[in-house]
Amino acid sequence: MQPRSEYESANAMKNILESGLQWLSRQQKEFASSPVVYCRDDKKYPVGALLGRTRYEIVDGNGFTVSSHTTDFLIEPSALPFDPQTGDQIIAQESVYEVIDLGTGCWTWCLSPHVL
Repeated sequence: MQPRSEYESANAMKNILESGLQWLSRQQKEFASSPVVYCRDDKKYPVGALLGRTRYEIVDGNGFTVSSHTTDFLIEPSALPFDPQTGDQIIAQESVYEVIDLGTGCWTWCLSPHVL
C-alpha cells in the first residue's frame, strides 16, 4: 500500500469534516428545532427553526451601557418560498416576533448549505 500524499490526506480530512457537519446539521434539525409559524401578509408557513439569542451592548453619549438582545430563528431557506423581509412575523411558543433590520439587513446566510 502506497502512503497518501499530503494533498490526499488533507482531502480525506476535509471529507470527514464535511460529512460530520452534514450529520450534525441533520441532528440539529431533527432534535433541536422548534415548530414556529412564519407569517407574511395573510399567509402562514409552519417551519422548524433553531432558536438563538444575540446580546448587544452599547455605551450611549452619557457613558451609560445600554443592553438588549434579539431572538434569532435559524430556518432552512427551502422551508420558505421567499426571502425574509422586514415586517414579516414569526409565531413561536405563543409569542409573536417581528422581523426587523438592525442595520445589516433582516437576515443573513449563516452556514453552508445556506441556512437563514
